[in-house]
Amino acid sequence: MPLDENGKTWRPFNGHGGYGYGAHGGKAREDIKDKIIKLMNLKSSDIVADFGSGDGFYCAQFAKICEKVFAVDLNADNFNNKFYDDTKIIKLNVDICKKREIPEITHAFFSNSFHDMECQESILDRVALSLVKQGRITMIEFKLDTPYGPPKNIRFAEEDLVKKIEAHGFRKINRIDLEGHYAVSFVKI
Repeated sequence: MPLDENGKTWRPFNGHGGYGYGAHGGKAREDIKDKIIKLMNLKSSDIVADFGSGDGFYCAQFAKICEKVFAVDLNADNFNNKFYDDTKIIKLNVDICKKREIPEITHAFFSNSFHDMECQESILDRVALSLVKQGRITMIEFKLDTPYGPPKNIRFAEEDLVKKIEAHGFRKINRIDLEGHYAVSFVKI
């Protein structure tokens, strides 16, 4: 297992490392949820896929607004959480690097998960095919200088993440700065 800069073991599991910091867990996540929802510009007709859904916190938030939410996570134990209780949430216990089909969606969401995924290019290609016209991707990632989180060698500088996503047929439309993180939203072009 890789170690972070503080000597702690980083345990990625289908997208979420094992700390529960910031945008993925704890009080900070509760504090930023409204900013993330606003950035995503969700509507009642939206269908969201949360890749690396972890404990389901964001799935529960999306289900309050959207028509349907696909929670995609490799760790089936994550689905035994109260955040997954909403009937609008469809749990998909799959390895996204091996699953080929992604249901038609209006929005793809990755919260501190994309940096852990070994098949980033193929995921982006499949998400692009699954998104409706003008569909969106929103990503939350750790800033390079955040003192906690995954090892720095797997983090993305924001400009590098933007280049990677835009190379798959997307255009950056908005971003927000968060404590220890940044969030970027893209539209399919």
